[in-house]
Amino acid sequence: MNNKLSTYIDLLLKWNKTHSVTNYNKQELQEQIEITLKAVEFLDKEIKTAIDIGTGAGIPGLILAINMPNTKWYLIEPLQKRYSFLNYAKLLLKIDNVSIIPKRIEKIEPFQVDLITSRAVKNTKFLIELSKGFYNKDTTFLLYKGENVKKEIEEIKAKEKNIYQNSKINYLLLKGIE
Repeated sequence: MNNKLSTYIDLLLKWNKTHSVTNYNKQELQEQIEITLKAVEFLDKEIKTAIDIGTGAGIPGLILAINMPNTKWYLIEPLQKRYSFLNYAKLLLKIDNVSIIPKRIEKIEPFQVDLITSRAVKNTKFLIELSKGFYNKDTTFLLYKGENVKKEIEEIKAKEKNIYQNSKINYLLLKGIE
């Protein structure tokens, strides 16, 4: 694990003592980072811009931004204490490729991106609806999903639907959303 990711864990655990941003302990955070970064190998094109919807304490958005320094990331997080933590971590870790937006996605003026990520935010169909205006036919969705992933994508119209399984999570890649 690189220095920024180790420092991120320490910052989050320290911040958590007074602000309760997440329930993860150190070992669980290390595991979540590994799970988050595993998904990068499924991305098959250069990603210039990305948004993470409901980024929480930065998983997956901030973790991916650290790992993908040539990608401009927009982390969308409406909860003030998480937004504050994300800004604090961004400054301390000197993560220059991140902008943090303290709003719900439906309150943001849409802009097109190459990649949309999310973890534990609503079901897939609803998330795609929320993302209207942020994606086009070339945008990839990388969603971290639970066991209902196959049921969730039955109605989704996309040129490509790929599920990569891990013992802890399912990675859903969608391309060519109609």
